[in-house]
Amino acid sequence: MLDLSALEGIDLGNPAPVADGTPKQIPLTDILEDPDQPRVEFPEDQMLKMVESIKARGVKTPISVKPHPTEQGKWIINYGARRFRASVMAGKETIPAFVDNDHDDYDQVMENKERLNHSPIELALFIQKKIKQGEKKNVIAKKLNEDPVFISTHLALVDMPECLSKAYDAGFKSPKTLYDLRKLWESFPEEVNAWVDESLENGQDIIRSKVQALSKKLKEPKQAEATEADPESEPQAQESQEQTAIIDDNESFNFNGNDQAEATEELEVKKLMDQSNQKEQPEAKEEDPDKIKKPLLVVIHDGRQANLMLNKKPSSLGFAWIKYEDGTEVSVDCSSLEIEYLQEA
Repeated sequence: MLDLSALEGIDLGNPAPVADGTPKQIPLTDILEDPDQPRVEFPEDQMLKMVESIKARGVKTPISVKPHPTEQGKWIINYGARRFRASVMAGKETIPAFVDNDHDDYDQVMENKERLNHSPIELALFIQKKIKQGEKKNVIAKKLNEDPVFISTHLALVDMPECLSKAYDAGFKSPKTLYDLRKLWESFPEEVNAWVDESLENGQDIIRSKVQALSKKLKEPKQAEATEADPESEPQAQESQEQTAIIDDNESFNFNGNDQAEATEELEVKKLMDQSNQKEQPEAKEEDPDKIKKPLLVVIHDGRQANLMLNKKPSSLGFAWIKYEDGTEVSVDCSSLEIEYLQEA
């Protein structure tokens, strides 16, 4: 008779989940969040909506987990922290999950980035963490499938001055806008502080075009002071220099009266020839002030500002490519777009 005593005490009814590509129902009590996960923001309104959805229909998209490195029988979340928290709040006992043993923090970021789920500050903190770990900015950009500008603009969100934090907390989270605003703040802190406070008090949007207008307003007076000169005095100064040159030449070569007369006559002839050449040159064609050389069409999609990519071929009829201010490019249905304004790029 076959001896099965060695199998006593083994629970064959609930085998441990394995990485076979299919989701498993895992008890929530066996799952722990990753303390180093990139996600740090859990907006209350979004969480409450997710809780109600899970109560009504359950979790439709499984989360991803991997074995906990130190606690046997436990799992650590790769991605899906919001769904996990919402399931706990909804009173669920289990959650569907895929097992992925090779998931790392870059995979976490890319998963949420592709879903447009990561906030700019979460990406900024992740980039800062990788830099502190010794990674180069260009390496981080390559791993995130972004250009180096993406890295620089997001780093401007780390340790923001108070006025930028106010703008961010008010919902103005465009990294490029905040990058420009921070650079301007470094030169004009008092003016930028006052401008942000006034904008928020009056309910005005803090967008890149307005920051650029503020930059122009603040920088132009300094440029004008640096280049200030009397335009009417320039021709006189030039003529005076030419006359001085003649005198200097006369003194150097000890010209007599006839020589001086000839030199003066030659100068007058040269002036007349220069004036004649200037008149013969064709006048520059005036530009049409109503024509835009490089149009920039700014639209609103799903509550976010983006640029319509007029030079990129649509994926299909009725669709268009847009580029968010954080650099993300997506193809969207044209009917979902709201035109905000058109300006020169």
